[in-house]
Amino acid sequence: MTHNHLRIQTFLLLLLLPMFLGGCGLAKLSRIQSEGNLVVVESTLAKNLGTLERLAKTGNSGLVTKTARAHASYSGFLEDKMEEAELAGNIETANEMRSQAIGHYVRAEKYAFKVLAKSDKTFKDARNVAPDDLKGALQKLKKKQVEPLFWAAYAMARGISLQKDDPMQVIDLDRVEAMMQRVLELDDTFYFGSAYLFYAVYYGDRSPAIGGDPEKAKEYLDKVDELNDGKFLLAKFYRARYYAYPQQDVQLYKKMLQEVINAPDDIFPGEEAATALAKSRAKRWLGQTDMLFDLEIMEGDTE
Repeated sequence: MTHNHLRIQTFLLLLLLPMFLGGCGLAKLSRIQSEGNLVVVESTLAKNLGTLERLAKTGNSGLVTKTARAHASYSGFLEDKMEEAELAGNIETANEMRSQAIGHYVRAEKYAFKVLAKSDKTFKDARNVAPDDLKGALQKLKKKQVEPLFWAAYAMARGISLQKDDPMQVIDLDRVEAMMQRVLELDDTFYFGSAYLFYAVYYGDRSPAIGGDPEKAKEYLDKVDELNDGKFLLAKFYRARYYAYPQQDVQLYKKMLQEVINAPDDIFPGEEAATALAKSRAKRWLGQTDMLFDLEIMEGDTE
């Protein structure tokens, strides 16, 4: 009886899907990548998370994956608000934004692994299975499963980044690395080569004493630029943030950020949202130059 009830529920939701898509913000959500106004992007994501979660109950892999991506994308806006609050010295707001962002990354991770678990039950408890079991399950995945795999790994990585002081979180970074490596093996072009951006952060955001390597970070950023003819501006922002800054190369840092800011809004047609996001972050980080670099010492070195 319960099984039949669930089948009827699923059928009704699928029947109503075109109505949802045509009659509410989900239609706008489907075109969100081409929206250059970040206020509209954030608002559209926020308004549609609940609807996506209801649709995800159908179990349709595509809808569940879209729900994972939406939660992960919305978390990015919360992280930006967290940074702004930190710069303003508003620690209470910063902590609240951090907590909310972590929560959405957890939900994104849950939805993405739910899709992957359809191919292998190992992914039902991906954070706790033996590393070799996880790697074995990853090897069974096919190219068609790259999307949920990427968003699962991305959500895990960002959640860990926001909880660096928790060793129980950081220990899972090796699992993320294995997942992103599998993304590269299956389709390194997925989402503009963003798995390469993960490795740029992986090597650029750590000191050499614990495995950091700015030159490796640069190599991965070069790959993203090659894939996108230099039009995916987040790669330039990452080059400033995760290569020039660790190297304390203030000239390259400012050059990369200024190039992002000065680039045409339509440099990457159809991806105006990513361009606008890169520009917003570049402006904020360029404004922090004096805080991040000891300019007096550097100016003295050039005399």
